[in-house]
Amino acid sequence: MSLDGLTFQVGPLTVTVHQGQVPDGADFWDANWLDVAAEIDLPGQAWVRAAGPFLMTSDLAAFLTELRRMNETLTGTAKLQPLEPNLRVHLDCGPTGQVRTQIELTPDHINQMHTFQLELDQTYLPGIIRQLDTILERFPVRGRPD
Repeated sequence: MSLDGLTFQVGPLTVTVHQGQVPDGADFWDANWLDVAAEIDLPGQAWVRAAGPFLMTSDLAAFLTELRRMNETLTGTAKLQPLEPNLRVHLDCGPTGQVRTQIELTPDHINQMHTFQLELDQTYLPGIIRQLDTILERFPVRGRPD
């Protein structure tokens, strides 16, 4: 099965899911890790890439739930906060539909951190939601974190 198109984008951030880290994992903590690549490319300004198993399907599902709520109410926040510190995304929807966005990305959380702040608007939300739905259809959350 081709994994083309299993990406989501938030402004300049592109996250591509390559595969499940432990496809035959038997419990929540093994079965839900994803092998991903996250990249921010701002030509002439910055390029940062991190790759490896630092996102879980449950991280994406929680982020998706918050994005759906934000898209419906045009208020609130949505956060992608995985256990691993390589990637953080924080969206905060303001009263006129602007979405203040902060993205932290690093391939080496011990020695470096890259923070990007930008403004998006609510018209970006449905696309991000669709992209995450597609990823979670292919890689659903398995098990419970008992």
